[in-house]
Amino acid sequence: MIRVLFIYFILFLFSPLHAETYVVCVGIGNYTDPKVPNLEKTEKDAISVAEFYKKGTPNVITITRRYATKAQILNSLRSQFGRAMKDDKIVFYFSGHGYPGGFCPYDMHSVKDGLAYSEVIEVMAKSKAKDKMIFADACNSGAIRQSKSSPNPDPGNILLFLSSRGNESSIESSLISNGFFTHYLLNGLGGKADANADRSITAKELYEYVSQGVIQLSKNAQHPVIWGKFPDNLVIVKYRKR
Repeated sequence: MIRVLFIYFILFLFSPLHAETYVVCVGIGNYTDPKVPNLEKTEKDAISVAEFYKKGTPNVITITRRYATKAQILNSLRSQFGRAMKDDKIVFYFSGHGYPGGFCPYDMHSVKDGLAYSEVIEVMAKSKAKDKMIFADACNSGAIRQSKSSPNPDPGNILLFLSSRGNESSIESSLISNGFFTHYLLNGLGGKADANADRSITAKELYEYVSQGVIQLSKNAQHPVIWGKFPDNLVIVKYRKR
C-alpha cells in the first residue's frame, strides 16, 4: 500500500482554500573557520529535502556552501516566511554543525556569530502562517530546550523536530546517502511514516517512524527530539493519487 502510494502520489500541500507552503532549506558542509571539521552529507541533505518539497510547492529556497551565512539565512527566512498567509505552512530545514544554543552558519567563528535558536524562532513567530515547522539535522540540536548561551526560546506553536539530544552528535555514514536523521525524515515524509494508511503524515506518525529508525541505525547513540505546542494529529503532508 505505502509503496504504491509513494510511486503514484502528488505531494498535496494545499488546503481547499489553496493554502501554500513556504520552505527554506540550508545545508553547510564546509566552514570559513578551519578548525571546524567538514561534513560530507549536509549539503546533499538540504538539496534532498528541497527537492521533496518542490513536488508540491514552488516556494522553496535552498542555501548551501558559502552562501549560507548568518545574514543570508535570516534574510531568506524573513522574506520567504513573510509571504505566508494565515492558512499556510512554513518549514525551515537545517543540516550542518550545531552548538548548544543555535546552528552554525558558514561564517561562524565564535558563539556570537552563531545563528541562535531564539533568532530563528523570533522570525518564524512573526509569520502569519498557521503551521510552522523546524527540522534540524545538527549536533546538540536538542539543547534548544536548555540553552545557556541565550534565553530559553518559547517555540509557541512551532513544531521543532531535532535530530539529537543536547549532548549527542548527529551521525552520518558513507553507507547512506544522507545523514541518519534526514534519511528517515525523507522516507517518513515520502509515505513510510503513514502508519494508518490514510495518506496523511501527522507529527506523531513522523516522530515515531523517524525516532525508531534513527535509534536502531545509530545503535542507541542518537535520539531525535520533538518539541513545541502542537497537536499529535498535526498534518505535516498529505498525499493524493495522480
